[in-house]
Amino acid sequence: MRKKILVLAYVISQYKGSEFSVAWNYIKIMSCSNDITVLYGCSGEHLGDFSEDISLPNVTFVPVQSDTITTVLNYPNKRGVFVFSHFLAYRRWHYLAYIKAKELVEKDSFDLIHYLGPIGYREFGYLWSIDLPYMWGPIAGVNSVDKCLILSLPFLDQVKQIIRLLTNKIQFSHSYGLKKALKRVDLLLTATSETQKAFKLTHDINSVYLPENAIESMTPLNISKFKDAAKVELIFVGSLDSRKSLITLLKALCMVKHRGKVLLNVVGSGPLLSSLKQFCSDNGLQNYVKWHGQIKRKEVFKLMGLSHLHIITSISEANTTVIWEAMSQGVPTLSLDHCGMHDTICNKCGFLIPIKSYLQVIKDITAVIDSCIDNPDMLRRKADGVLECAKSYMWRDRILFFDKCYDEAISNFNRSK
Repeated sequence: MRKKILVLAYVISQYKGSEFSVAWNYIKIMSCSNDITVLYGCSGEHLGDFSEDISLPNVTFVPVQSDTITTVLNYPNKRGVFVFSHFLAYRRWHYLAYIKAKELVEKDSFDLIHYLGPIGYREFGYLWSIDLPYMWGPIAGVNSVDKCLILSLPFLDQVKQIIRLLTNKIQFSHSYGLKKALKRVDLLLTATSETQKAFKLTHDINSVYLPENAIESMTPLNISKFKDAAKVELIFVGSLDSRKSLITLLKALCMVKHRGKVLLNVVGSGPLLSSLKQFCSDNGLQNYVKWHGQIKRKEVFKLMGLSHLHIITSISEANTTVIWEAMSQGVPTLSLDHCGMHDTICNKCGFLIPIKSYLQVIKDITAVIDSCIDNPDMLRRKADGVLECAKSYMWRDRILFFDKCYDEAISNFNRSK
């Protein structure tokens, strides 16, 4: 039976990655078996940006417009003066979304409300207070950061991370609003096993583990790239900031034995671009690193398909979308062994680097790259492993899963009555 689902997805786009693609892919897939109404806040760069024309069969998209208060609150963020003002505007937007949701519920009959995204647990909104079955997630945001990774950051970034972790711990454990929302939720989805354990330990609530994103479609493996063993092409995709920690990979490249056989493609931009380029220049890496900047998603996929190994060095993530983009191209991933990568990457489809000390992390990344250079056949075997593992992470296989989640949430709601 088709259900009528009211979905809250703050950002959505068919052209962007990250949270935008999570919402788009979910709605595209689940609208095959359900009628979906989507409340959303933007499809562009900032809250209230509805520049993208969005439409799908069996889906009604309802943009929640910003009011004067929301616009004023978000203005410093849009100007780049005080980015934290966004959180105030975002909370206000949730209230506006709640008002719009109540209007829709009064006019139409919905079977369930699903708060889909963003992934962070900190803003729990108000839709849980509506008297309908309520599902939330997948959510994350409670992950810890290893001490040695924090100490590797510049001093001010260390301070920011410590404040964030302390604030996060207090908020997760003691937020009255979060406790109310969790008490009301009929089914909770958590994006990582670490998050799943944290909710059980702190709030004694069971949840269903599900990575927030998945693979839309697979591209045939580019076999030709394995025929020329002269170069191992690496790819890094992400914001050039302290959290993504590209500097860790660059430090590892400095120690690679046959540096001339490596090319690192860097996709993305950010506040550290100049300093990272300077590091490359100071350490003789300029001929082995190619900076692509911000490019279209189609170009990212194309570049990914030409690469041998994708690398993530983030100190904190949930399940970054680029994992699935790499998998869709049959490209193995090297990552630190934490966050969502711990759950997703295995020995078949990539490399997980244990975290014991920061120097050890750098040396282990270097060792993997050296091993790939010395044993090019290993990269082909890993690529075949990616194709095998990818079968477990296809969006099309989530239709039955989500339909079962809907039924469970509705059943839990009815029992609570």
